[in-house]
Amino acid sequence: MKRRHVFGAVAAAVAAAALLGGILAGSPSAGPAAQVDPKVAADRLLDGFAAGETAAAIDRLERRVHQNPEDAEGLALLGLAYQQRVRETGDSSLFPSSEEALRRSLELAADNDLAVTGLAALAASRHRFGDAASLARQALSLNPYSAPALGLLGDASVETGDYKAAFRAFDRMAALKPTAAAYARVAYARELLGRTDAAVEAMKLAVSAAAATSEPAAWALVELGNLYYNSGRLRPAERAYREALARYPDYHRAEAALARVAAARGRLDKSVALYRRAIEAVPLPEYAARLAETLTAAGREAEAAEAYELVDVMQRLFEANGARTELETALVDLDRNLDVADALARVREAHAERRSIEADDILAWALYRNGRCIDALRYSDRALRLGTRDALKQFHRGMIERCLGRSAAARASFRAALEINPYFSPRWAPVAKEAVR
Repeated sequence: MKRRHVFGAVAAAVAAAALLGGILAGSPSAGPAAQVDPKVAADRLLDGFAAGETAAAIDRLERRVHQNPEDAEGLALLGLAYQQRVRETGDSSLFPSSEEALRRSLELAADNDLAVTGLAALAASRHRFGDAASLARQALSLNPYSAPALGLLGDASVETGDYKAAFRAFDRMAALKPTAAAYARVAYARELLGRTDAAVEAMKLAVSAAAATSEPAAWALVELGNLYYNSGRLRPAERAYREALARYPDYHRAEAALARVAAARGRLDKSVALYRRAIEAVPLPEYAARLAETLTAAGREAEAAEAYELVDVMQRLFEANGARTELETALVDLDRNLDVADALARVREAHAERRSIEADDILAWALYRNGRCIDALRYSDRALRLGTRDALKQFHRGMIERCLGRSAAARASFRAALEINPYFSPRWAPVAKEAVR
């Protein structure tokens, strides 16, 4: 599954496919992996959830394939388990091991749709969405009824800007297998179309579908909370996050989400502490970037600089293990107004493949930072073309319109951002509020 923030993908790689995002830590209630049916284990792993204690499962699977090097199923499961371990730990050095196991599995069984689907998931985690879409289609040609492959095809289509294909894939997935993963994708599609209330209803179905297992239920509750948060509803958001923690104690995604709530309420020290706790559990670039933003808002510039350095280190580790992070690294630099010409070049490189509204928005922001505001407006139009109710995109548009001297339009965009979510950013929300006074 995946999430909306641009880091969601790296956080989805480490966390999930968001809808791009698989992302969850091992479930203490899942039981020994050896007792889980291989088909059930494969489905859980492809959805981004543990099928037992993952490190122990990897040990068992490594022994299994060592004893039988021609065990195609064992190799495919091992490749998926390595990806799950990345999600649990943030250790992207396991990506190459996952690829090796999955390719060995495919060499042994060319019609092995599980291995192909695993490679599609790996490509999505590495932000290689064109490859992910091609591999998902290949998996579907081998097994037209593969719900995980349909989900990955939809995820990749979102990231490459083919929304019609994405929504078709999500609809078919939900009809084929109405699980928490499917309902979450339906919710995301509705959110993209600006249908927030309908998205909430779909995510509630995801929570209900996952209720029997603590980890998937906690994931769905955090996603439900995010829908509330993104529409400025702090109380229901906080309730969902706290329920997630009650279902799955110490869940890093819920703690990072509560950090956002604390920042929105002006409790910046509490927010910083929660982000640091989440980073200690799973070091995701998304968490470090939000920590840095919160520290900046608190006036703790030296600590913010250290947090930004941490973001950079994390991104370089992902790149070293085959991930593309041009959009993510560029956005951090653009928000800080650093190396903006180089950031624009990186965004253009990523945008050539990722024609999503997220990429359009970041390209618009990069052009604005480089003083090319007429060009920026064109991409801002594209970023808003689906009717998505996204406060940050509206804020970016307001800054672009102000650059062009369109004062009334800029004020309207700033007001729209604050109406959608007055807490959208500890860095930028105060700028929008000042602009409309």
